[in-house]
Amino acid sequence: MKYSKKELHLIQKKRPDLIRKPEPSTNTAIVAFLRKYNEGSQIPMDFSSQEWMSLRQQTLDNKDFPKFQIEHFNEVIEHNQKIDQLLEDPRTQQELDFLIKKYAIAQRIRRYINPLYFYAKYQKIKKVRKEKIFSKIHLPPWIWIIFCLLILLIIISL
Repeated sequence: MKYSKKELHLIQKKRPDLIRKPEPSTNTAIVAFLRKYNEGSQIPMDFSSQEWMSLRQQTLDNKDFPKFQIEHFNEVIEHNQKIDQLLEDPRTQQELDFLIKKYAIAQRIRRYINPLYFYAKYQKIKKVRKEKIFSKIHLPPWIWIIFCLLILLIIISL
């Protein structure tokens, strides 16, 4: 069964055991190698590209790295295949569908904290519209002058 990105995100949030590892690459293998054999002591958080290139070259030159890289790739591929098998298992799918239904409804409700929000917003807009309508009665002064002259002429003619 295929799940959407939102559903997968929800599944991974509620079931961390179903999180896939990123696809294996040489860079991920280098980082895993450095973490395992150097115990993270030589991996600074912020380092320049030259520092990364030197660490990378040292790791690639290490005689144990090719074997480690193959093991790392196989481990990641096996882990992701197990996750795929679990996602296709009917019992797991039932459990995940229940999770999706349960938490998707809760998330929708959380979005609409105040159900009267839209009604209140409509009332504010309606009030502003009424104020604008009354403000349109203002006419230019020359129209008022003409109106007054017409009334004066009608009164004089009687």
